[in-house]
Amino acid sequence: MASDVRILGWSAEGLRCPDHEFNFIDQQVVHSISLVQMPNGTGKTTVLELLRAALSGDAGNGKWGIPKVMSMAKKGTKPEAGRFTVKLLANGRRLTIEMKFNFEEGTIEYTTTGNVGITNGFEPPREIAKFLKPEFVKFFIFDGELAERLLSPTDTNAETAIENLFQLKILTDLSLRVQTYWQEIASSKGAKETKGLSRRANKVEFLANRLKKLTEFEKQARERLSLVLTELREKENKFQAELAQQAWLNKQIEEANNILDRAKRDMDNTSVAVLLKMRNPHTLSMIWAQGLHDLKQSLDKAKLPESAAREFFEELANEAECVCGRPLDENSRAAIRNRAQQYLGSEDVALLNSIKADISSLIGDNPNSHETELNDLLSNLERLISEYENNLTHRDSLIQDAMNADPSLKEVENEINRLKEQIDQLESDVDKYKDTSEALGDENTFGLDVLKRRLKNAAHQLAEITDTIELKTKTTILADIIANAHRYARDTVSKKIVDEANARISDLMPYNLIRIDRIDRCLKLVGQEGGSVGEQLAIAYAFLSTLFNSSDHSLPFVVDSPANPIDLHVRRKVAELIPKLTNQFIAFTISSERQGFLEPLESSAMEPIQYLTLFRKGNHVLEDRARQFPKYMESQDGLVVSDRQFFCEFQLDSENGSVGNGIQNQE
Repeated sequence: MASDVRILGWSAEGLRCPDHEFNFIDQQVVHSISLVQMPNGTGKTTVLELLRAALSGDAGNGKWGIPKVMSMAKKGTKPEAGRFTVKLLANGRRLTIEMKFNFEEGTIEYTTTGNVGITNGFEPPREIAKFLKPEFVKFFIFDGELAERLLSPTDTNAETAIENLFQLKILTDLSLRVQTYWQEIASSKGAKETKGLSRRANKVEFLANRLKKLTEFEKQARERLSLVLTELREKENKFQAELAQQAWLNKQIEEANNILDRAKRDMDNTSVAVLLKMRNPHTLSMIWAQGLHDLKQSLDKAKLPESAAREFFEELANEAECVCGRPLDENSRAAIRNRAQQYLGSEDVALLNSIKADISSLIGDNPNSHETELNDLLSNLERLISEYENNLTHRDSLIQDAMNADPSLKEVENEINRLKEQIDQLESDVDKYKDTSEALGDENTFGLDVLKRRLKNAAHQLAEITDTIELKTKTTILADIIANAHRYARDTVSKKIVDEANARISDLMPYNLIRIDRIDRCLKLVGQEGGSVGEQLAIAYAFLSTLFNSSDHSLPFVVDSPANPIDLHVRRKVAELIPKLTNQFIAFTISSERQGFLEPLESSAMEPIQYLTLFRKGNHVLEDRARQFPKYMESQDGLVVSDRQFFCEFQLDSENGSVGNGIQNQE
């Protein structure tokens, strides 16, 4: 069944962003395009994070942790509680998801309101639940970092989005049901050896349950790792942004980083060269080299291998006379053949020639030079390591100076170090599921591939004892057919999406040759690992627009800064693409993004666009101007204006700076 989900609106109260309420409906009709203008620093990132958490249930059950929850409290006050509410229209039925923040205890509670009334917890309807998961929500609540993460295999699984949108998971569930059917039949049959039936059936059940449980644990571990990696990247970006504000040190740190990168590159290249040299024993010691050189000289001195081989004696035995002119009889021929075994054959000749050629190629005429070359490389590596450490110390001292000047940087660095430690532990948690060791028993083995092999063997043994080999064979064949069908369907859909996305990339950037090669968890590009920020954003738009347009499901598309990092020509192309993306498009913008974006968007839109501007109170000129418009809403710390004229006049890109007090003069 195709799903249709729209966002009717959301509201925030007592949180880090200004208190506000947005409604995206007009006379019971949901706006197809809504532009939300918020200056930097107003809480745009916070709203996006809250929106993702509300639509995925990802903040419940202590997943965010007390520090994360407390960081969402409104600054300057000590609120006891906060609230974020999202209203949806899901397949024609209203659905409300609410996050209640308890800042005294550092907890979040969800409530879900639908046809059955209010339910505690995050409980979306079954038909849309597969879309409201952390790994999928980020595809339609889209910030600029997703563009980069789409190209990273550790951050984003693009295949998951394809599986959910095109319902390919049905095939996976069907394959599992086939296997479960065989287990049910095997358990119900009598055994040839009653004594062993229960033991083998229990082993199959145990391995199947453990494999299922560990597969889910592994998935959760990867998701946790992905979330922490994202949080680390945000903290590092924040650290760099705050560091950049100290212009007197920022340039020195940037130069130090460039020098450090070059030093590390030289050190890594020399390390590889040393390892390649050390693979050959003759480079480790001139004794080896001299010994091999002497071996070749000895073979040359003995004139080995001789040009004549054993085949010479066989040909001689077939002649009428010996080389000396004496007639050969049968006894002489037999003696020649028997004694030929004592001389070199063609295999020996080839081996000796190969040995001599290899020695000549590897050792050369100067056997002592190889150890000298290795020692020179090691000395150079030692020097490069020392240079790298000195550069690292210098860079770190500059950063320390910056942190001494701004104590808040130290707090961010401590948070970064904490996250790195957490990532090390999470990476260890993920790696244990890749263990291939057979040393541990079933109860203590975490290697998924090991458990799969053991389950397969246990199932075969159970089939033998229950006389269900034929059924087991049939179910295995059927499961393989379903798996192949699933793989073929996924690959076919992926190829179609890649082809159509590349056509859109060509339209967005006609003079750029960057293209998607394939989808393998992440997007793999042709001949390169990544691209510029603008290129990555264009690729993301092309991929996601193709993805959503290729499916029967209709989902909202919420975007942060839809055109900020791309040039004016691509902005126009993106603006013309947006009305075709989905049935509901919500974009967070700042005033500097309007140029080259707003006009083509309005020209391409088939329905009126909704214009919303949210800003924090404090600029009295802006506040007075906002209150002159009929459609405005005011809270204790924020103002929302629903009007195109105010939207276009608004010139405040940041709470820390403005142009014309935030209002463009209109003649």
